[in-house]
Amino acid sequence: MKFRLASAGAAALAAGLALWCGQAWSQKSRGDAWAAKHFPAAFEEFFPIKRAEGDFVAVRVHRSNLNDLREYSIVFEDAQRSKALRAVVREAQGSSLDRQLAALHAAQPSAPYDRLKRAVKVGVWTLLPNRCPAVTAQFKAFENIQFVRPSDDDQPQPNPVLYEFNETFAGGGSVLEFMENRALPRWARATHQALDACIASGHATAD
Repeated sequence: MKFRLASAGAAALAAGLALWCGQAWSQKSRGDAWAAKHFPAAFEEFFPIKRAEGDFVAVRVHRSNLNDLREYSIVFEDAQRSKALRAVVREAQGSSLDRQLAALHAAQPSAPYDRLKRAVKVGVWTLLPNRCPAVTAQFKAFENIQFVRPSDDDQPQPNPVLYEFNETFAGGGSVLEFMENRALPRWARATHQALDACIASGHATAD
């Protein structure tokens, strides 16, 4: 599967990012300005989807404004080599990254971000197909997705969950989705559930 942002897709991405920024300003009005300021850099650092081993397929998920969803990312690495395929799952622990940042700052308001970020709790697990068959199954499911490009007419729900995809496996591309009923978000949720089951069963390596 290959996806690239065409004009309509780019407009939808811009709208989604504008929504994200607007929600961040809303957070400031509620006294969470520090967390809102540092969240983008922290999200990029703790949930990277632009670098991986070999060809890759990646998604990361968060919801701004409400901050109730524990952020997570899933990266399928070495996607072109079936014998080397693996999945790396990252997920905020205890509470969302945003709420962790706010709590850390509230406890030590004079401490800089570079010091506080050391206390952020994000779990990292590596899963291999021989211990977690869902790795292969969900990667194959991704290959079979019929991608629908974002449209200027898309109407997201209030405080939507944002799904950011990036891949080099099928020609390269990136897209931001916020329509829950679309194929890519459905795949992301199913993959998260399946890989989490492997983690809960002890079939993953914690990093």
